Amino acid sequence: MRFDVQSIIARTDPGRWSRPLAHRPRADLPFDPLRVPAEVSFLFDATVYIDQLKGQLPAAIVNLMASRTILHGAPALAELAVTIGVLDPADRRTPATLAPIVEMLTRINPSRIIAPSYEVWLEAAVMAGILARTQNIPKQDRRKFLNDTLLFLQAAETGSVMVSRNSRDLDLLLQLKPRAAVLLYDQI
Repeated sequence: MRFDVQSIIARTDPGRWSRPLAHRPRADLPFDPLRVPAEVSFLFDATVYIDQLKGQLPAAIVNLMASRTILHGAPALAELAVTIGVLDPADRRTPATLAPIVEMLTRINPSRIIAPSYEVWLEAAVMAGILARTQNIPKQDRRKFLNDTLLFLQAAETGSVMVSRNSRDLDLLLQLKPRAAVLLYDQI
């Protein structure tokens, strides 16, 4: 099977984006949980898992989670799992830090985990590249937007709403693809 790279380029149109994107006012961003249709599933950014572990998810998000199908994007789970390898095993604080992360990853139903398709990977890479260029990201940090873009496009592909507190990066992604469904929140 061949993928139509030209259609990805046409959808993202790198030539259209030549200037830095400005961050929009909070009032212009999707922070209202009441505007999310009841039948839509959620796909979490890594920030949701982190805030849940810390007890810092807003009640409105917790309440919505109870009534939704939750999908788990492999890129977000990988962001959590990298901590397992990064933390120093010799540090006495590591076991206490890792235990809730490992427990959370263990509890996730594998049938709810979704991985990006090849086409999503390609489109995400192009979009992350556009943002790296337009936002003047240093060369060594050019992959900064990749995981968020993967999750953003996975949500769009599955008809889910991406839930995140990362309003700065999601604002930029929504400017590139305004029809994607996102719900933003502030950490408590």
